[in-house]
Amino acid sequence: MNRLLTRGRLAGPVHEAVMHDTNDLNLLMVHADDHTPMLADGLPDAAAPTRPDTDDGAVEPGHFWDEGGDPNDLELQRWGVIAPQGPEGDRLLALIQPLIRHRRSQQGDDVKIYRVPAQMSLDAAMRWKKREFDSGADLNIEVPRFQLILGDLDQVSLEQQHVQASDGYVGRLAFAREDDYAAYVDKVLRWEKMSEGTGKPDSLFFTVHDGTAATAVGHRALVGPGVEVVRKRQASGQYPAREVVEFGDRTTPSPDELLARVAGGDPGVLFTLSHGEGAPRGGWRSHEEQRRRQGAMSFGREGKLTGDDLRARAFLPGGVWFMLACYGAGTPNSSAYRHWLAALAEAGQFRGRPEAVLAGLPGPNDRPFIAALPQAVLANPEGPLAFMGHIDLAWTYGFQELDSGTTNRPARYMAITRALLKRDRSGVALRELLRYCDQTNHELTNLHDQDARARAAGQPSQLDAARMGHLWMLRQDLAAYVLLGDPAVRLPHAGAAATTAPSRVEDIRTAPPTHAPPRPEDTRPTAATPAPPRPEVNAPASLDAPASRTSGPSTTALEEAVLQALLAGTAIQLAADRVGLPRPELERVAAEYREKGRVALERRGT
Repeated sequence: MNRLLTRGRLAGPVHEAVMHDTNDLNLLMVHADDHTPMLADGLPDAAAPTRPDTDDGAVEPGHFWDEGGDPNDLELQRWGVIAPQGPEGDRLLALIQPLIRHRRSQQGDDVKIYRVPAQMSLDAAMRWKKREFDSGADLNIEVPRFQLILGDLDQVSLEQQHVQASDGYVGRLAFAREDDYAAYVDKVLRWEKMSEGTGKPDSLFFTVHDGTAATAVGHRALVGPGVEVVRKRQASGQYPAREVVEFGDRTTPSPDELLARVAGGDPGVLFTLSHGEGAPRGGWRSHEEQRRRQGAMSFGREGKLTGDDLRARAFLPGGVWFMLACYGAGTPNSSAYRHWLAALAEAGQFRGRPEAVLAGLPGPNDRPFIAALPQAVLANPEGPLAFMGHIDLAWTYGFQELDSGTTNRPARYMAITRALLKRDRSGVALRELLRYCDQTNHELTNLHDQDARARAAGQPSQLDAARMGHLWMLRQDLAAYVLLGDPAVRLPHAGAAATTAPSRVEDIRTAPPTHAPPRPEDTRPTAATPAPPRPEVNAPASLDAPASRTSGPSTTALEEAVLQALLAGTAIQLAADRVGLPRPELERVAAEYREKGRVALERRGT
């Protein structure tokens, strides 16, 4: 792994206990060259503005159009695709055809495909949605709530994604390499074919303790209390995790610790808190370098994790990763905080240089982009199925409100992990966080309305400027979280791990099985640890087949199906379907296998 070791100018050793003011706004971004924070001391709570910028591209979630149906039911909620217009959109649609066919078979109806112009503004995206997506001329029974956007931010704008996410479950696939689209689709189809078993996944929480204010406050206000909440709920049966694991060396944060923990095993949920890399002090040497490195996961003096580091190694296979860091998911065309930072600097309330913080934004001739890190892990056959992260600067506001004193809200993020663990689809899970944008927007609207009423009545304004500023910051911070990957993917059941990555699956409905289900006693193999040899089992003679057999399941495949039926009764029908036997026949064979196996064990005992 290519690790960049740096020696930053932190206030003291990484392991020193540092007291930080929890009333300051903190930014989760470091300089790429020396890994020192962009804002060493945070911003004072009085620095928040009073009114939002009305053209920031952030749209608050509204209400769903079918609250009565199961949100995870594709037949009820439908799944569709939004692609760029023109040949580029045609190319992207062709690359994900196996996934489109798969979703079509799941929902029992054609998949709606929408084509949009590139680089639509917020206003244009809203008009398009009302005109083309959901015009209101008919009941929206067939309008897809699950929407997969194809292409980078210059192909389908971030504003379009915000507008669609206001009341839908929206994800995005954006890769720089054409083969990565096919690799991701293959991975999704593989895991969904193998999604069997009844085991519970793990819930992992990792903090990079690098001695900075932002990560210290993040752990104290979010990760620490959040883990306490979920462990309490786990004990009462309300948090369906096999284990809740909090880790992260408090003296020397290391990428190796994280890599070792998520290299294999059953699919789980990973929540990480760290800085994301922003521009070096001298700026990026090229836009290509910026696209490759910005948003990398910083480990302070111990280096970083980039897309190149995670492209070809096992990293959270079949799981879901929520990364809390600046630019973790991508970099927008313009920051929602641009005007605010300029105003703060003019007022003398900004403890830094606005141009340094905003240096990570693309230049006038450059494009906004999805970060290389999530692109790499999503394309990795041994990587996660979905990635959730922040586009733009990530502040501590999302979990630490300041509008009515300092109030920590860790449960907002823990609710996402719970939804994923109980196998809600990823788009549904992210709504657990985004719905607070709607709540905050209602509060802001009410305050503005009260102010307007007072002015209309000739009364002095009763507007609480500080409260308005804090609420606006909260809204902006929450609105910038996005889902990368298919919003319909869900966490596979434990025990469903495939042993090797398959070749590309052209049609999920007709392709033969490429993997047998893992045996319960096997551990998940990785590139470093190949699959263990299969132990010999003395199967009864009635299960043996001649070597020249050309139809029906092989002995090995049938044995795997029998073991699955014995050890996971709820999956008998799936096991029978895999080997092409009626369920009663597989149950009969399983009973015979069990009886003969017991006889063999009794003989061994004597």
